[in-house]
Amino acid sequence: MKKSTYLVVLMSLVLVGCGNAGDTASSSSSVEVKKVVVKNDPVVQSSEVSESVGSGESESVVTPNELTYDQHEYTYDVVTGATQTTFGSNPAPKYSKEEKLSKMFWSNQPPLGLLEGYYYRNEGLFDGGNNGVVEIVTAKDDAKILNVEFTEFASDHYYESRYSGVNKRLSDYPFFQADNPRTDDTLATVVNGITFLEKQMRDENRVTGNFDTVNGSSTSARRGFMPLAAAMDDWIRKPYESEYMGYAEELENGLIGRLQVVTTDGKITDASYDEYFADTPEKMTDEALKPYYRQSKYYSLSYNQATNNEFVTFADKLTSEIVGQQSLVIEDPELKGHPAYATYEKIAKQMKIEE
Repeated sequence: MKKSTYLVVLMSLVLVGCGNAGDTASSSSSVEVKKVVVKNDPVVQSSEVSESVGSGESESVVTPNELTYDQHEYTYDVVTGATQTTFGSNPAPKYSKEEKLSKMFWSNQPPLGLLEGYYYRNEGLFDGGNNGVVEIVTAKDDAKILNVEFTEFASDHYYESRYSGVNKRLSDYPFFQADNPRTDDTLATVVNGITFLEKQMRDENRVTGNFDTVNGSSTSARRGFMPLAAAMDDWIRKPYESEYMGYAEELENGLIGRLQVVTTDGKITDASYDEYFADTPEKMTDEALKPYYRQSKYYSLSYNQATNNEFVTFADKLTSEIVGQQSLVIEDPELKGHPAYATYEKIAKQMKIEE
């Protein structure tokens, strides 16, 4: 979540080998490369049932932890070790921009449905100053890993100043990578590496040991996210004071609304609301929003420039209101008058927070 600070462990941890040079890479002769086909299972099932809340409205039934993940089928070249960087090289392009984008795909889709469990968070600096965050949610009854989410923010002194301090996953940063001829061979972005590693940890219910990584996007994974996640191994097997509840839903306009709430000892300590643009522009009904596909309203640089950061202002004030009032029910007239409020309210009604 974008502003969680209450469970920050190893904040000063500096992990070697993952800096600007790790953004694009080619395979090294010292590692094995193999091809795999990857597709997420549609759901992770739980027997628990929860009811949505909302005065004066009919109740619907939502099953916690019955989640749908990105269903795109990927074919990856994967490696068993970190790949050798090609940062600083200047190869001739092999494709036009249109040809290349037709060959590449990555997803910004969060898990759809209601996610509940214990919440754990770790973060640390990668070499070069990039900041990595690992968030894990586990089932309360058996400590099974329900979700792993990696986020990487570019360093404040990133070599491409536009992306200084920027969320690499939910901005247009992957398109910046896709535009570069250095990714012509691997056809992979940082998001491909992130989602592939998350899936393995989820499916195999572990955060330690060896994992396959996507060729061309493995340095951040192996020298950044994997050590951060491995450091959490003992924590995530024990009940914890922080609990997570999040709900995400694909809307009729093609966007995805997502609300996340963390409680600590029963008190709301963090909340965040965001809306994700679809993975393909064709799914969105508003022509003006189609250029922002695979980004989110909160983190998209171009969307916020075009809208004067009005969604960020709304989302930040919403977080402050939820935490301050300890409730998802909003009374502030300015927030209720915002165009995004109706979608927030629809999402919030699927989450039952004890008040």
